[in-house]
Amino acid sequence: MILCTMRIGKKVKNRIGNTGYSLVELIVVIAIMAVMVGVMSLGIGMMFTRDANYVAVRIDDELTEARTLAMSREGVFTYELNIDSSDPKGSYVTIMQSIGGATPVEYKKVLLDKSVSIKVYGDGAEISPVSGKITFEFDKAKGNVKKVNGSDSDIRGVYTIKVTSTKNSSKIRDVVLASATGRHYTEK
Repeated sequence: MILCTMRIGKKVKNRIGNTGYSLVELIVVIAIMAVMVGVMSLGIGMMFTRDANYVAVRIDDELTEARTLAMSREGVFTYELNIDSSDPKGSYVTIMQSIGGATPVEYKKVLLDKSVSIKVYGDGAEISPVSGKITFEFDKAKGNVKKVNGSDSDIRGVYTIKVTSTKNSSKIRDVVLASATGRHYTEK
């Protein structure tokens, strides 16, 4: 019985001698936590810029496709950018095709992210949407912008599609379209 109490006493004594964590262990844990916080903050920052960047790239891609279709296929192709904020679907791009003056039919439709606002400017002045849409019609021979919202385009004009994140209004991407050539690009 005495041996049994001596063994228990040694175990208790060993536990009492263990006073906590060493300085090295604490530094390692703090370093790991600092790295995790850094990675999380980068991810959150990218999350707020991704939506404006994503939508600007999609708008640019669909402009390229509409221009290419206008120059290579039969019919008239129109690029419609729906920016009606009351639409529950959010903003979207539609490429419309009409052959021989017939009623335009939907060729392709691409939904955009709901967390952005889109405004279109022509030579610095905001262009008002017609029925919530801004339309660009490309010339079949040259690929330049022939009409904007159904009216003849100013050959020297430059159109800017400004995409702003609604989560973080400082995150803006522009899609610039030169009407004389039909060429376009995205810029920050």
